[in-house]
Amino acid sequence: MIMATMKIPSTMRSWQYRSTKGGLENNLTLNIVPVPQPTADQHIVRIIAAAINPVDYRLAEFQLLHQLTFPKPASPGNDFAGYIIKPAPGSALKPGQFGSAGTNFMCGGAMSEYGIANTKAITPIPTGLTTTDAAGITIAGLTAYQSILPHSKPGSRVFLNGGSGGVGAFGIQIDKAEGRHVTVTCSTANVKLCKSLGADEVIDYKVQNVLQTLKASPQKYDLVVDNVGNDQNLYWKAHEYTNPGAKFVTVAVSHQVSFIRFVATAQ
Repeated sequence: MIMATMKIPSTMRSWQYRSTKGGLENNLTLNIVPVPQPTADQHIVRIIAAAINPVDYRLAEFQLLHQLTFPKPASPGNDFAGYIIKPAPGSALKPGQFGSAGTNFMCGGAMSEYGIANTKAITPIPTGLTTTDAAGITIAGLTAYQSILPHSKPGSRVFLNGGSGGVGAFGIQIDKAEGRHVTVTCSTANVKLCKSLGADEVIDYKVQNVLQTLKASPQKYDLVVDNVGNDQNLYWKAHEYTNPGAKFVTVAVSHQVSFIRFVATAQ
């Protein structure tokens, strides 16, 4: 347990960017910045590990959103894990306690030495889970949970487009733990991984036509979760491989005009 009297420095190191032209990763600089100050319902956390999700760089690289939403310089990343330096007043969490957390959506800041976590956005790390592994759970794990469980029931047939990424990997395990039949897509290199996580069926998009394979299945699906967003026909042709009343959940986002047009026209 870290000492409760640990001193909080006035400054910290933080990876930041002012532009995303040419890719976020090509614009990062390590800067010395003030340690963020918490409000009454926030903890200060010493960050040990951080995770980057596609949403972190895709939204930042969406130039219009980048210019209007993110104050500059900005630090990427919403998921992190570490130990509490200063808990929020009245919190049951204690100084030195390890937790995994997420920043307010689109605020970033995980790629820094210290971070702010709202009291409702942090959870203690259970015994047996490393800090590094815990850092990658918040967005990917919650996204998988929210895209599946509210929209299906035990016995449902679920199709996950993209089974080997963060959301897909959590999705497979959630599906199986909650009694769903799950079919996923992935590349040849990740077929073994998806099967090891519990996928009932795996469509290798390197050698199979995904849409045609779905349409040829003798049993239709009750829920489609698109974690990739690479083929809009999966939505427009969904009636050909899903049951009446099936739901289609789009997780993947893109700053491409074609994706924006798709979202605007999809019913």
